[in-house]
Amino acid sequence: MSISTRLFSLQMLDQFKFIEGRLQDIQTQIATGSRIPQSSDQPMDAVTLSARNELDQRISQYQKNVGKVSERLGLVDSTLEEAVNLSIRLKELFVASNTSTFTQVERMAVREEVMQIKDTILGLANATDSSGDALFGGFSTEGNPFRADENGTVKYHGDGGEHTLSVSENIKLPTSINGSNAFMEIDAVERKKTAFDILDGMANSMLTNELFSQSLSADASDGLELDFHAARTTQNWSFTLSGPDGTAEISAGINSQTPFALINEINNAQVGVSATLTAEGRVSLSATQGSIEISNIDIEDYSNAQTNPLNYVSAYNPASGQQLAKLSDFSQGMLSIGPDLDALIAGFALARTTAGARLRNAETQEAVLQSRSIAVQTEIGDLKDADIESLITELQTILVNRDAARQTYTSVSNQSLFDFLR
Repeated sequence: MSISTRLFSLQMLDQFKFIEGRLQDIQTQIATGSRIPQSSDQPMDAVTLSARNELDQRISQYQKNVGKVSERLGLVDSTLEEAVNLSIRLKELFVASNTSTFTQVERMAVREEVMQIKDTILGLANATDSSGDALFGGFSTEGNPFRADENGTVKYHGDGGEHTLSVSENIKLPTSINGSNAFMEIDAVERKKTAFDILDGMANSMLTNELFSQSLSADASDGLELDFHAARTTQNWSFTLSGPDGTAEISAGINSQTPFALINEINNAQVGVSATLTAEGRVSLSATQGSIEISNIDIEDYSNAQTNPLNYVSAYNPASGQQLAKLSDFSQGMLSIGPDLDALIAGFALARTTAGARLRNAETQEAVLQSRSIAVQTEIGDLKDADIESLITELQTILVNRDAARQTYTSVSNQSLFDFLR
């Protein structure tokens, strides 16, 4: 088949244009290091690459989140560790001061240290992270979640939530633990107390140690008169009464006007002790022999040692009218402080254990994200990164072929019909 010179020239020029376009693409790939400089070059790979880039960005954000979780939980762990250490110090102070050789002056010095420790624990409860956000405020991260009122009573102003961050498509991790659970709900004996109430109770118990007793024994021959300083509204009082015929738990609801309910309970207890009401409104106890003992007084709504107890029992000698003792609720005495301090140590330790478990979970998730990130970035590299060695080889091959084609085209195109007719 014959071909005209014009057609031959057009075909060769189109071929040269194609070669130049390919050379430009290869040079662009070598310069950028990417095998997909334009989406139109490889549309399917470009779509896959876009999806992998988006996933890589999400994983990167998850890694930032898990870093924030680890940072905050690390601060929580160190804060609670300090709280545990301070609680142990409180227990040491209690053991030292709860002895007969300890003077009240020494006890007051210990009380000052207890109040300093309370302030320190309050500062720990209001700890913040590097951004100034409260660690123990729940969702409320601005401002101090724990604040003392004018009476020194610490109240929680945070909420019951726990701030979380997403660390994967389906997993959210808490960045702290709730402050109310850690500091305001200590499982003390028979009831929950706040950490600050326990410290206040310890300080108040030391303050009133010489003013109040928690038990009293008197000879039956002397008898005993009791003046119950009860509230105006009815409240339940209970105590252990021991007489010549045994021991019984006495419990009744009384108020400041009349103790008749207690008198009836004592007379029905069958412990060899009889009770009557004196002209002064006191409860007179008598027995034919042995002794009369009162202990373990428990007053309703009285769960913590107070600075100035309003509800207590004044005990008198009937013959001389001399006041023998002031008997307070058991929680006013120092013996009640030991179990509360044990509960405080256990409560902080449990909160720290919870924080540690969450921190380990965050570390595990961080390792998972690192593995995912490596896998995704490897796939992105396979899709995006150009094989420079192969491209250079191809570039050199095309350049040689192009130059050879140009020389051939030049040689052919310079010849005329007369050259072929010779």
